[in-house]
Amino acid sequence: MAVHIVTDSISCLPEGYAEEHGIKVVPIRVSVNGVSYREGLDISSDTFYEKQRAGARVSTTQASPEDFRAVYEELLSVPGDQILSIHVSSAMSGTVNSAYTAAEQTDPTRVRIYDSRMAALGLGFMVMRAAALASRGASLEDLVAALDAMLPRIHIYFLVGSLKYLIEGGRIGKAAGVAASVLQIRPILMVKDGIVDVFERPRTMRTARDRLVALIDQGVVRGLERIAFQYTGNRSETETLRREFSARTGIPSLLTPIGPSVGCHTGPDTMGVILLDA
Repeated sequence: MAVHIVTDSISCLPEGYAEEHGIKVVPIRVSVNGVSYREGLDISSDTFYEKQRAGARVSTTQASPEDFRAVYEELLSVPGDQILSIHVSSAMSGTVNSAYTAAEQTDPTRVRIYDSRMAALGLGFMVMRAAALASRGASLEDLVAALDAMLPRIHIYFLVGSLKYLIEGGRIGKAAGVAASVLQIRPILMVKDGIVDVFERPRTMRTARDRLVALIDQGVVRGLERIAFQYTGNRSETETLRREFSARTGIPSLLTPIGPSVGCHTGPDTMGVILLDA
């Protein structure tokens, strides 16, 4: 009896990781000027951000119950096998609801839906841990307990070039956006309790970047199990931050793009760091 791991493309797993570890990824759909694409399959991140920066109209659509049901039915074809389906925060997307509907339509006794309350590689780290434990024979209940234990140890911080994308997409409170516009602050944002919130309000991007470095170094002092640097259309700037981190600490790290389903709401100049405390 095996436990299969399913997630959605908002997990931003490193290229090839899902295939190598037997993880099924259900793609989120993104729309560019009215044309729909499956994230990770029909459009590259680079192409998406080029179009977004040029002013294209972009939006996202959650995966449908039918998308999930097809995956669940395939994986449940072996009697006794189970599924742990781990997804983006339900406060950010209706993806979890689609997964629940699909589970009810297949076999809810064999499919467990897990709301990560995370996004990007915050979610991805949880998926990677679950896949590793499942490959060693962990039970479904043990996997859920392991993910629950991870939640308070994951910290997501990010900077955006403009708050307009988050405001337009309803992913952050409008009051915070208005304050940023009036005061010309460059906030450090975080994911807290499953939603995007303001962590601090520096007045310049340079100060915000310096503060982000300080938050990373605090994580090093606490002890890190994993760290990842993520970017939308600004890889070079994020690579520089990662090189500086490596030079200071010698600690291995991941560098991965943020997919269009997230970048649609954060914009083409987003730089983030995901810390998993040891």
